[in-house]
Amino acid sequence: MESDEARKALGLARKHDLNGNTESALKWARKSVSIYSTPEACEMVTRLETHGASGSGANASTTTTTSETVERTTADTKTTTHTEKTTRTDSSGARTEYTTAQVEIVRRVKQAGGDFYKVLGLEKSADEGAIRKSYKKLALQLHPDKNRAPGADEAFKLVSKAFTVLSDKDKRSMYDRFGGDPDSRFGSASAQAQSQFAGTRMRPGMGAEIDPEDLFNMFFGGGMNGMNAGFGPTFSFGGPGFRTTTFRTGPGFRTYAAPRPNAQGRNQTSALFQFLPIIILLFFSLLSYIPSLFSVPDPDYRWQRTPHFRAQKTTYNRGVSYFVEPNSFSKHPFVVSSNSAARRADNTALRDGGSPEFVLFERRVEDAWKRELYRQCDYAKDLQRRRAMDAQGFFGIGGDKKKVAKIMSEVYESCEQLERLYHILYDNLAITTRSHADAFPSILKQRRQLVKNIPAEQTATEQATIKEKCPNCGNDEMNFHTLQLRSADEGSTVFYDCPKCGYKFSQNN
Repeated sequence: MESDEARKALGLARKHDLNGNTESALKWARKSVSIYSTPEACEMVTRLETHGASGSGANASTTTTTSETVERTTADTKTTTHTEKTTRTDSSGARTEYTTAQVEIVRRVKQAGGDFYKVLGLEKSADEGAIRKSYKKLALQLHPDKNRAPGADEAFKLVSKAFTVLSDKDKRSMYDRFGGDPDSRFGSASAQAQSQFAGTRMRPGMGAEIDPEDLFNMFFGGGMNGMNAGFGPTFSFGGPGFRTTTFRTGPGFRTYAAPRPNAQGRNQTSALFQFLPIIILLFFSLLSYIPSLFSVPDPDYRWQRTPHFRAQKTTYNRGVSYFVEPNSFSKHPFVVSSNSAARRADNTALRDGGSPEFVLFERRVEDAWKRELYRQCDYAKDLQRRRAMDAQGFFGIGGDKKKVAKIMSEVYESCEQLERLYHILYDNLAITTRSHADAFPSILKQRRQLVKNIPAEQTATEQATIKEKCPNCGNDEMNFHTLQLRSADEGSTVFYDCPKCGYKFSQNN
């Protein structure tokens, strides 16, 4: 095992130390430290570098064979491990132990101060690999859970700070040029550089401020809690975006690997929340289509006869004609459910309106035809207004009143059907509303007098001339010329027109 090899090397170092051979003793002591670091080996290296070997050449004759020396040294190592420790009591009353070697490494790091290269024991030409290797070694030696010497916590933070600066290209460049801590001396510039190079040159965890414990966990995958001594072989599992879990086989070493959400998971969650409003909007949009998924679509129809849509049908209520494809229409559920015995001889309409589904379908057909009539009438009236304006000339100059009157007297089939089927009169400006007649109290009064004695279920026609100004041209007289009283349910319709400009409007009761 590594500890046995280290003890053998330390035994040889002690042998050469007793013989006064400083060079050989220092070589074997350093080898012992490199194999398995122990306080005794570190202390011997420090003493040999400072004072040299403690023995002389005459001591060689008094020593035993090499194997005996190694065995004796191994036994001495086991005992001195406990005898060379120093005990102190902290402010909380707890007793802590530390070795001379631990005190020495704390002293060396703190003496380096702001020289981050000296803190890590490196030259300025050191590459990134050497920086990481030096940090890992010093972090293990100075971690507060292992090194209880006074000032170990400050030394541990100083090592972490040195690594944070030297491992970042931008910070290292500023440190080499200006010295000092780039985060404190060039705080604003450092923050700006990080924002510019974020995601490209900056590495995860290398921000302006980072906790030394977090930095340590990035390298070793867990805290030092519960660690007594020993650093055996290490097995790490993980990859990019995952927190590394480390298992150590050294004696007395316990590692707690707490789960940590990876950065990729956080990014996915953030993206999901960004698209959440769109997802909700799409969800409610789909809800509006759910009823249509479970309903039967209307039969297909056309307003004009075609080779495919050649069978003419007429709605029962308003007599609106439309054309269907005979085979598919006869098989439609609305038609099948209707009373087949109620059809007329010409097979164009249902005598009693058919089933409730078919009645609703015909109402939708009539509403669609009303919208089509609106469109056609609006187009025709708009064209009529433009022609009349052209005939009036520029501010009345060069106008032809006869031509204007002729244009305004034109009637259009779509507007006539809109009036005949739906009792809507499309005037020269817009579709009439109740507000037109409400502006003429005298009209309403005369109208009520005219319809007072007209029996229900009849159509009456009355004509009169009233003294009211036309809202279009300002003429003083309006013709009250037609009154149509339909069924008691439908009420009555009164028509008004201006004899001068042809302006018309209607009022439903």
